[in-house]
Amino acid sequence: MPYYKYEEFRKACHKGKVKVLAFRKVVTDATECFNLKTVRAILDFIANGGLEKLEFVNCKQWENNPDKSNPIMVDSYQFHTMNRLGYIAFFQNAKTDKWIIKSFHLSNQRNLAMELALKKAGLINGRKERR
Repeated sequence: MPYYKYEEFRKACHKGKVKVLAFRKVVTDATECFNLKTVRAILDFIANGGLEKLEFVNCKQWENNPDKSNPIMVDSYQFHTMNRLGYIAFFQNAKTDKWIIKSFHLSNQRNLAMELALKKAGLINGRKERR
């Protein structure tokens, strides 16, 4: 069961970097995987419903939290977009009232046979897999 309400996160994305931040790796991965080159482009994409067929994956405590006295839960989802299966993980820091996008990349659960066929047909480029 999700720890956060996804719609609250999505609405915060409408407000931009005032409410939502992203790890540097998120922008690198989003550029490579989805051609979204800035935090603003990522937030607009999310805010405008770009994460189609959203499916909750899990909720777990943030393992790399630098402040162990402030446990933070992370929700993760898979989604479809541009004939690709993506993965997003985010959390809200109660101390700062900011949402943080922790991960945004291709899912390792995607249909690799279909992706290979689309690559061979020249319909998509190759992208790295992560999770």
